[in-house]
Amino acid sequence: MDRYTYNCNYCGVEYTPKRRYKQKYCSNSCRVNAFTKRKKVTRNLPTKENQEKPSTINKMSWSGVGNAAVGTLATNIVTNIFTKEENKPATKGDIKKLINKTHQGVILIKNLPPRYDGTRAYFDTAQQILIYK
Repeated sequence: MDRYTYNCNYCGVEYTPKRRYKQKYCSNSCRVNAFTKRKKVTRNLPTKENQEKPSTINKMSWSGVGNAAVGTLATNIVTNIFTKEENKPATKGDIKKLINKTHQGVILIKNLPPRYDGTRAYFDTAQQILIYK
């Protein structure tokens, strides 16, 4: 009986297959290792052949902190220059002025048209009523 020998597709060792035309590897361990290697290549995981050096941890430096501070400052200045005053966020001072203004008495209601005699609508904050003057 004539015996055929094949080379293992993983390790390259010459072997005599137990199942002809079906067996590609010399042992189960070579078959499993070949499968693992193929999966790592398709997932771009590091293998022994393409393993890279471990990445270094970036340390914080004073120059990096300075660059971040300068970048933040420049952004704030540019935003301040190009933002209209009415679009800027309200400050505590703005809110205090608004509260004082409303406690003084009356607020003009701008979305109501004037009456036939030309008087405008106001809201009296003390009495909580609509008045015309």
